[in-house]
Amino acid sequence: MARSTDEQFLHDWVIRKVHEKYSRLYSEVRINPGAETNFDYKGKYPDIVLVNYGQVVQIVEVETRETINSERIPKWKALSELGVKFTLMVPKELQGHARDICWKSGLAAKVNLGGFDVLINT
Repeated sequence: MARSTDEQFLHDWVIRKVHEKYSRLYSEVRINPGAETNFDYKGKYPDIVLVNYGQVVQIVEVETRETINSERIPKWKALSELGVKFTLMVPKELQGHARDICWKSGLAAKVNLGGFDVLINT
């Protein structure tokens, strides 16, 4: 399922913010925003690939309100089986929903669930 323009903007913005934050903690942070396929890991293109000293240590997939559903299970399953820590980043208010989908699909033990929110201070 394709994201709406607003959801795609949010998805790519989160990827870039994670890149900005984690580039201080990892030697390399590789990103695949939108439909870009800049960096693969074992033939898959997760949204974010975290690397330390040439070793991939974690992959991250960012989901938005429109993409937290059972249709994404095959992709999450494939990423969780790559032999490296897999984190699914979702809006904080939807973490419970994402957790339920992971439990029902048998992925709960294979997926680290992270959350994000957007705060606008006025």
